[in-house]
Amino acid sequence: MSSSVVTERDFVVEEFRDYGRVEIRSAVDPISLQADPARKAGFKAALGSAVQKATTGVFTHDVEVSLVWLIEESRRYQTHLVADLDNVMKPILDAVTGADGIMIDDNQIQSIDASWMTPAGRTGFELKFTALMADDFVSREGLSFVEFSADRCYLLPQMDRSAQVALVRGYRQALEEYRRMLAAGIAEGAARSVLPLVRPFPRARLGKFTVFPHADF
Repeated sequence: MSSSVVTERDFVVEEFRDYGRVEIRSAVDPISLQADPARKAGFKAALGSAVQKATTGVFTHDVEVSLVWLIEESRRYQTHLVADLDNVMKPILDAVTGADGIMIDDNQIQSIDASWMTPAGRTGFELKFTALMADDFVSREGLSFVEFSADRCYLLPQMDRSAQVALVRGYRQALEEYRRMLAAGIAEGAARSVLPLVRPFPRARLGKFTVFPHADF
């Protein structure tokens, strides 16, 4: 892997809002989870900055990730300095996750397809993030959450206050019905059918996102 300093200009990021997809291309190698901490931090900061500036959306539900590492066969097979595929995924995912990224939390990843190939005259990697449903890719501007419990926070999109109050009321009513069904002995799998379609997030995974207690509404 190159020892040169990586900057945000090393990454080309394209967002396809209508299709729920973000693509990233780079001529630099992805960095290993076991890399020098300073190099790893520099790579993540540069990639994160490139993603923040080139995108406006965030995935709110399950995501598929596809990585193709472009690397010479001789480097891949005949040196001990090249990282394994599984070790290059975590720094990339960390770089694009959070309040300024394209994922709320990396537990949204439903599947990963990682491979390497040797195209003539090219190095680096190609990365694709795709929402399982295009509607699950929304604007991250003004996005916040409402907390009902430590393990259940729901999306609160940017909208006028009355609309937010109505949305939180709907969340609250669904949760109350869910709890009533559980108390009545109904199986959890069946009771879950009344919960909101949006996925809940644990409070501990929301980092720098703004989170409001439901009592505020």
